[in-house]
Parts: sequence; structure tokens; C-alpha cells
Amino acid sequence: MKIVSISMPLLTIFIIQIVLLPISHCRADLIDQTCKQTPNYNLCVSSLKPNPRSSAADVKGLATIMVEVLTSKANDTLNEIWAHLLRQEDPAVRNCYDHYGYMVAAFIPEIYGDLTSRGFGGRFVRYNPAQAERRLHDDIIRRVDHCRHGFGKGRRSPFAKEIKATREAAVVAAAIPSFLTK
Repeated sequence: MKIVSISMPLLTIFIIQIVLLPISHCRADLIDQTCKQTPNYNLCVSSLKPNPRSSAADVKGLATIMVEVLTSKANDTLNEIWAHLLRQEDPAVRNCYDHYGYMVAAFIPEIYGDLTSRGFGGRFVRYNPAQAERRLHDDIIRRVDHCRHGFGKGRRSPFAKEIKATREAAVVAAAIPSFLTK
């Protein structure tokens, strides 16, 4: 009888694959299940799957990652607004700048606190996904809409594409914390 010898590194890799493959598959299923419950499945999946942390995240973690996506989109929009203001002062653009400035500087950090139970600015914020969802609707989506509609009839925003991207990310981000309160 011949005994097959397997090297220790090869055996370790084999065991790791057996253990971790089902976990990563479950996480991919969690992203898929979570995104199916949002208003924009494609945006949700394309935002979450590329993030390396999403493979190990629970729903709370996915919500936090989606808020990070929102933060990036809001910062991109704020930069576009600022660039436009440097070229030309416009009350509608100034209004957008104010709304986006508040979102990025004040409201989004509060939403992070609602989702992560961490303190910001030296104070502890209790984990509260229902509050995160409310803030996303009331403080983010509503301000994006004020900016979007602030240009009046017949006048298109010079950064309509960025505003739309921010709003879509906010709508998806607002949907995910609602799963945490069920």
C-alpha cells in the first residue's frame, strides 16, 4: 500500500479554500439579496461588489459602504459646483453649494454615526439604522432635490449628471438601513 504524501502548504491552501469559498459565496448572495430590495439593483451591485470590504460585510456593513459611495458622489458634485462658482456667481449654484456643503460636512458624518455606533467629533452616537434612513431621506435626498429644482423651469443645472448620480446613490443608501429595522 502506497501512502500519498501531501505537503503542508498545499494542504493548508486546500483547507482554506474549502472553508472560505462558501463564506464568500454567502456574502455575494447577501449583496444580491440586499440589492434586490433597493430601488436600483444595478447601481447597488456595481457599488458594493467592487469594494473589497463587502465580501466580509453584513447588511450593516453594506449600508455603511453604500454611504461611502454616496459621500464620494456628493464630494464629486460639490467639487463641480465649486468649480462653477469660481467661474461665475449664480444664486442657484450658490444654493446648491450650500446644500451640498451641509450634506458633506454635517449630515453624512451623522449618518455614519447612526450606522456604526462610533463617535464623531468626540461624542458617541448610538447605533440607530432607522435614524440613518430618516436622515438619508430628509437631510440628503431632500437637499439634492432642492438643488436640482433650484434652477427653475427651462433652465438646466450645469451639473445635472452629478446631481442625478448623488440622488441615485442616496436613494439606494436609504433603502438598505430599512432592512436593519425589520
